Amino acid sequence: MAASSRFGGRDGRAHGRTEPGRPYQVPIGTGGGRTADPNPTGYAGLVPRHLIRFVLLACLLAGLAACGAAVPSFDPTGACTADGSAPGAYPELEARVPRTYRGTAPETLDSGRNCSAETLGSLAQLGFEEIRFAGATWSFGAERAVALAVLSAPGLEADQIADFYATSARSNSRTEILAESELTIAGRSGRRMDTKTGERLQTVVSWPAVDPDLVNVVVTNDLPDERITEAIEAFGDR
Repeated sequence: MAASSRFGGRDGRAHGRTEPGRPYQVPIGTGGGRTADPNPTGYAGLVPRHLIRFVLLACLLAGLAACGAAVPSFDPTGACTADGSAPGAYPELEARVPRTYRGTAPETLDSGRNCSAETLGSLAQLGFEEIRFAGATWSFGAERAVALAVLSAPGLEADQIADFYATSARSNSRTEILAESELTIAGRSGRRMDTKTGERLQTVVSWPAVDPDLVNVVVTNDLPDERITEAIEAFGDR
């Protein structure tokens, strides 16, 4: 289903409080290109570093996901005592992640959880003790990439995730917030943030999933609005 902006569009573009920076110049391609910087932005995030290695993030956006990198001893059962992730850790969450983007399967599909206060950041201050996540990634060369993810916790709301990303971005001196806007996606209220770190342009879109306690997230690096909209639409009515 197409994403519609409350500010007058149906393309998922930012029409919010500030104008975006330079227009996207690089055409979309497939394959090739140099290996992307695993930490191009340096602000905190909510999906594991290997999930968004090319898009986000300092330990991923030095929060949630980035520090939840897979470890050999990761056990997804029982009480959460350490951040971690692994393919198939939470199959019910992975099943909620789109399996195709622009007709292709993801390069990675993973799930895990984060429970350290350092990783949870502002979410820990709200009382969250554990966030579970699942996500898939696609890359297109020259650091162009997209990650589609689902985050889960009792009482979790999309605004809390959007605030987490915004707070993390503002705390990084290398990251400039270009625009923040509100969107309506599949009849639900969401938010978009566009940032720039160095020469890299990132976009984070978050909105409620159809079921409670779940938040859908799209993270892109150096992709144009058309491709960002396609990433949002890949979730359909989920």
